[in-house]
Amino acid sequence: MIRSEEILELLKYGERISLECKDSRNEISKSVWETYSAFANTCGGIILLGIEEHMSEINIEKRFTFTDIKNPEIRLKEFWDTINSNKVSANILLDDNVGYCDIKGHTVLWIEVPQADYKCKPVYINENPMKGSFKRNHEGDYHCTEEEVKAMLRDSSDSGIDGGLLDGFTMDDVDLNTLKSY
Repeated sequence: MIRSEEILELLKYGERISLECKDSRNEISKSVWETYSAFANTCGGIILLGIEEHMSEINIEKRFTFTDIKNPEIRLKEFWDTINSNKVSANILLDDNVGYCDIKGHTVLWIEVPQADYKCKPVYINENPMKGSFKRNHEGDYHCTEEEVKAMLRDSSDSGIDGGLLDGFTMDDVDLNTLKSY
């Protein structure tokens, strides 16, 4: 659960690899799902809805505007309905990961997205892992390359590529120096 003081502290450093702000005053921003995917596939992060960032503003006190989430209970229900639908490949959130609070008379909805377990990756949107998987770099969400998606899919497999036994090999096939250094 995130408190208003914690949000104000987070905003002092601006958007970054683990923080994204979105206006979303009348509805859940459609780009929230790309950010959810990116945070889940990278290192996790916090999405704040009801806050707009003014990139050109240098003064941190004026950089963010609280735009207020209208009908927060309805927005919260919309969020849970969508994340539990086929819009998103995996809901990795618990009830305690999402909520809203009052900051200076404005309602902000917060979403704490943990990094997904390797077995859940890639977390993607729109039922298409190749086109709907995102990663986070700096303060942006970017499409994963086909190679990155394939790597996540390969890593998520229980069988893996290095978990099987190889037939027809003996200790003569093992490089002893490599084995010792391992």
